[in-house]
Amino acid sequence: METTELRELITAPGDFASVYLDASHDTEDAEHALQLRWQEIRSGLEDQGADRATVEELEQAVLAGAKPVGTAGRALIASAGRVLLDTWLPVPPPTPIVRWSSLPYLLPLASQNVPPVPYVVVIMDRIGADLRGYSSSGELAGKATVDGKDFPVHKVAGTGWSHLKMQHRVENTARDNAGTVAEAVSHLADELQAQLIIVAAEVQARADLREALPKRHREILVETRTGGRADGVDEAALEAEVRLIVEDYARAAQQTWVDRFAAELGRDSGLAVQGLEAVTAALREARAETVVLTDKLPADRQLWTTGGLEQVATKADGLVEGDAVKQRADEVLPAAASVSGANLVVPDGYVELADGVGALLRY
Repeated sequence: METTELRELITAPGDFASVYLDASHDTEDAEHALQLRWQEIRSGLEDQGADRATVEELEQAVLAGAKPVGTAGRALIASAGRVLLDTWLPVPPPTPIVRWSSLPYLLPLASQNVPPVPYVVVIMDRIGADLRGYSSSGELAGKATVDGKDFPVHKVAGTGWSHLKMQHRVENTARDNAGTVAEAVSHLADELQAQLIIVAAEVQARADLREALPKRHREILVETRTGGRADGVDEAALEAEVRLIVEDYARAAQQTWVDRFAAELGRDSGLAVQGLEAVTAALREARAETVVLTDKLPADRQLWTTGGLEQVATKADGLVEGDAVKQRADEVLPAAASVSGANLVVPDGYVELADGVGALLRY
């Protein structure tokens, strides 16, 4: 998880309400179920001392805000009567997570968050293509329609020399059109620094495009099993497959951080450390490039911090001068990682670490 975008949120004044819930909208009684979940969440926030303005803003967001299509989780963080973060999660939590504390609770968000991936979607036939480019934030960043020659592009039945010439003309036109599409795809992919090019098209159109693309873009091309440019294509199925392709790629990219960390830890290079003592020291010195947290982290373990979270330690005497306070490890470590500019990874698989925490170092 790239944490720099969270710094403003983390350093906002006041206490924070952190809420994670099942926001699925896939049954007839979904609205009623959501209201019941919210009542449970509201009671939890009030019992923990959340202020009325913050609770009411969250209620407005949850009950009157946008609804997902199908199954989804939702993460919200609010403070001082303002919702500071509101985002969908691919997997709903089994039960609501509700916390009112001096820092936002980011671990459930980090566990489902994958590295941002800019990508291009190509919906193509043998005449042209519709292109959609998405930035690393997942926002639509560019779109274009590319149309080539529309005659001749369809083979016809027949035999003889004239028929063979017509078939060659069809193939040449389709290849020329694919070349035109490839040029537009390459331009958009370079502009966005895309890590994926996802192509939805019939078999021959995909093959023509792959052949026309430069090598650097052929290497990041992935073909869908569904979708295309023909009438009647199931857009929802295509969107779902594209989302899955992007998530799978991003999770694989995240795993490379874990693999690199494990390799450095194994070779004892000094570029990877584990345990709360070593990781908090790396955060204080701004040497942590990536912080790795597992479910073995003693969540209610108290760490010492000073204002701004630039300083964090297992003992108060490990801090420089300042008003030291004790805060929960599962809140402090993600926040301190963000303030220091470190990435945050919560591995999918089992990783054994002292205290459930490690860090890959910059130097």
